[in-house]
Amino acid sequence: MTNIAFAGLTAAGKTTHARRLATDLGFDYVSATDILFEILRVPRDAHPWFSQGDAINAARQDGTVDAELESRLVDFARTRDRTVFDSWALAWICPVPVVRIWIESDLPSRARKCLVSLGGEPRPLGECEAVLRAKDDYNRAMFLRRHGFDLFRDRERYHAVLYNSHLIPAATGPEARRGIERFAPVVCKAALAVMGARASGLAELRAGYPREVLAVRDMHAGVACPGRRRPCTACCTATSSRPCAPWRSPGQGNCNACGRHSSPPPTRGPPQPGGQACSTSRLRG
Repeated sequence: MTNIAFAGLTAAGKTTHARRLATDLGFDYVSATDILFEILRVPRDAHPWFSQGDAINAARQDGTVDAELESRLVDFARTRDRTVFDSWALAWICPVPVVRIWIESDLPSRARKCLVSLGGEPRPLGECEAVLRAKDDYNRAMFLRRHGFDLFRDRERYHAVLYNSHLIPAATGPEARRGIERFAPVVCKAALAVMGARASGLAELRAGYPREVLAVRDMHAGVACPGRRRPCTACCTATSSRPCAPWRSPGQGNCNACGRHSSPPPTRGPPQPGGQACSTSRLRG
C-alpha cells in the first residue's frame, strides 16, 4: 500500500502540487481542508481564510473538530491505497507507512502566491502577508499543543523536503504558472525516487535539482540524506519562516546559524555556499 502525505505552510503550493502529483501518478486526492469544512458544516467561500478565518479558528478551539479530522485522515490512510493526502498532521500521526513530502517556501513567495490565487479579488500584498502570518501562528501553536511538533521547524518525519521560493519572482499569473510547471516535475520525480528506494535515483534527483531538493531519502531508510538542517531560531524565525543554510563540503566548519560544531555529513553532490549544518539535526525516519 502506497500513500503520500503532502504538506507545506499555507500558500506554499501544497494543494496545487498535491493535486498535480495525484494526477501525474494516477492517485486519488484527499484534502484535509475539505474534510474540515465538512465537519464544521459551514459553506466554504472562495477565499475562506480571508473571510472565515476567525470563525473557523473559534470552532476548532476545544480540539474536538481537529480530533475528528485527524481520526478520519488516519482511517483513510489505513484503508486506502494510491492516495495523495493534502494534510499537515498526517505525516506525524499516521500509524502506517506513508511517503511524506514537505514544500519549503518563504513568506514573501507565499504572499505572492496568495495574491495570485485571489484572481479577480486582489488585495494589498501586505494584507496577504498578515493573513498568512496569523494562520501560520495559529496552526503552529495548535500542532505544538496537540502533537508536540513545530510546523515552522520540524522536518524529521519527511522523506523529501523541496524548495520553491525562487520560482515565483513576481505576483503575476504567468509567473505563477511558470513556477508550477518548473516545480511539478521535481515533486513527481521526488515521490518516485522515494518510493523507488534506489540510491542512484535519489542521487540523480539531488544532482538534477540542487536548488529545489533540500533533503531526500528513501522511505525505508532510518536517516535522511542531508540537505538543509532542522532550523534553529538564529536563522529560521516564526516571522519569516525562511529556509536555513545549506550543507557545505563534508568536514568544513560549524553550523553557520547556531555555531555548533558538526561532524562530517555523507557526501551529497556538489558543495553549496553557506555553512555546514548540525549533525544532530539530520532528518530521522
